[in-house]
Amino acid sequence: MVTIGAEEIVYGLKEANFIWLLIPIFIIGIVTDKYQESNGTSIGNAISNGTLIIFTGFSWLQVISSRYNFPLDIEASQYLFSFLIILYGFIIIASGFFTGEFARVYGRIRVVTFMLMFFTLMIHVPLFYNFVSVLIFVLIFPVYYVLISELIKFLPSTKKEVKIEKNYRKRYENDKRKGFITFGRAKLKEYLD
Repeated sequence: MVTIGAEEIVYGLKEANFIWLLIPIFIIGIVTDKYQESNGTSIGNAISNGTLIIFTGFSWLQVISSRYNFPLDIEASQYLFSFLIILYGFIIIASGFFTGEFARVYGRIRVVTFMLMFFTLMIHVPLFYNFVSVLIFVLIFPVYYVLISELIKFLPSTKKEVKIEKNYRKRYENDKRKGFITFGRAKLKEYLD
């Protein structure tokens, strides 16, 4: 049986094919967040995000099937994980065609891009494919959320967005003055709406 160690990490990083998956996912995420989801996630946008999930899942299946002499338990687990992610994409699409509530909340581009980038790293570098990495995923997501919020501020705004941003700033300046907890609640409510 083959064990996974430092050599696999070096190989995974040296091979670096996954970088060409991560970069487009990240760029698509930032652009979509700024220009399509700045006022909330529409059903059509959530369906597009579900499609992104499905195609990334199929990319993972291609990576998994191209490996040789790989531990069978990890390979089977990664196949199952990839199929679950693909199913998640189909659920988002199906939800978009029906009520749309699930798609609006769980098909948001920030959730989708972070999930796909993180899990792509786990599939391509199998040493990261463990429960600890999933916990790290949960802990890092708020940092990623804030980072994306700051990065999209550097993208140029459309005329319509400038007007919306002025109203947004007025509304949240009052919340900031009320305190960190109130501001955090308002941001969470904005995210969930």
